Amino acid sequence: MKRIASTLLALSLGIATAHASIACHGKFFNPVSDPNWNDGYPITVAGASIGGNSNPPMMHENAICSCPTPYGQMPGVGITYWQPSYLAEVERTGGCFASLGGKELFPNYEELDSGQQISGDMTKGNPGNVFMNVHWYKYPLFAVMDLFSGLACRMVGGFDLADMTEVESSWNVAGWSSITNPIGILFANPVGQVSCIPDAIASSLGYPLDLEFWCGGTTGVVYPLNGMAQASNGPDDTNMHDLYKYMLRDSGVGLLLATIGPWATCHPAYLPQWIKSQYRIDPVGPIPLKGSPIVVGETPFRWDGHPPAVTPVDTSNTFLIWVGTQCCAF
Repeated sequence: MKRIASTLLALSLGIATAHASIACHGKFFNPVSDPNWNDGYPITVAGASIGGNSNPPMMHENAICSCPTPYGQMPGVGITYWQPSYLAEVERTGGCFASLGGKELFPNYEELDSGQQISGDMTKGNPGNVFMNVHWYKYPLFAVMDLFSGLACRMVGGFDLADMTEVESSWNVAGWSSITNPIGILFANPVGQVSCIPDAIASSLGYPLDLEFWCGGTTGVVYPLNGMAQASNGPDDTNMHDLYKYMLRDSGVGLLLATIGPWATCHPAYLPQWIKSQYRIDPVGPIPLKGSPIVVGETPFRWDGHPPAVTPVDTSNTFLIWVGTQCCAF
């Protein structure tokens, strides 16, 4: 795992209140039927586009490009496409792994269970804040299925549990996220919330504003980068907000790299903040949603399919993360 923190310290100083353990629910992720394969388009090769779904618009790669090699500049063909790269569980039950069939593999995290509830009409969650954990898997689906094997920019490797926030003090201890990410103090306030209105409007139209990195569209300010999220808009919105917190935090420490833009033509690049427009969020559990791609910050009320994606029994979400990728293919 990429960040190992003191579990004992997390539990002794944790923000979650101990209570009876919440039942673990879930289903096995099916890599064939569950993904929304519409999220893979468009694909552009040498300037020619295949397929629709242009939102969010990806940085267009030149038809002819070049990259440095040990033998000098090597010309190539510009390609852009979307690849399913990560699987994320936003989980209300500590130690529960929803995409593995709802198995509670680590049963001693009851103190980190969420108090999230869902009302009868499934439009409102509990008022106030809700604490959720995130389990992050590397899931290079194209590599697993041996697709696009000739592209150097394809994510390689296999299925791997990369992180679980139950063991991270910066996620589940109040105040630690402000110490590790002090810039959040500038935005986690009413003025910061108002500044996110343009991003909320743009995201709902399919065009998240990358410059407003502190915003998660209709979910508001992403900071502070811990497991607490506003619950007033219902479980789908709450879970997405926690996902954004996690992704912004990983981008800041170089675990999520920029794969689109002029800096990413030849290889992924580190940027201190996330590029929201390079991601598509695909809810695959407990109810897979089909239709148009979901962009970062888009309100769940605009999701195609039959929102909400959660159920009265299971208020956790599993998301497949599609990453916009551009490269110069030799």
